[in-house]
Amino acid sequence: MTDLTQYLLSNTDETADFTPSSRYAGAPLKVMTDSNGTEKVFVRRRFVPQPAAEGTAPMLLGREGDRLDLLGAAYYSEPSRWWHIADSNLEAYPGDLVATPGRKITLSSGDGEG
Repeated sequence: MTDLTQYLLSNTDETADFTPSSRYAGAPLKVMTDSNGTEKVFVRRRFVPQPAAEGTAPMLLGREGDRLDLLGAAYYSEPSRWWHIADSNLEAYPGDLVATPGRKITLSSGDGEG
């Protein structure tokens, strides 16, 4: 069996042990065995939910000195939930969201949905 086939067929019912506010909370774990017979456990790929339709989600304008952890604390009462903001904006480089003052930043409901 090739590594790719084994990877695609590997599965476990265990989930990752992350804090409830983590974007990986409850994510299933996968197992892959490499060519040396060593098992590698990893978290299954996470797909970002589609953001809310334009005009339906709250927005803010970025200000000088904004940081994603501070926005997470302000809008979701938890600094570690900054990733909801990154997901809502489909931003590959989250720091870019706050790099330019005046940028429109979409917020999410904070429940993992857009």
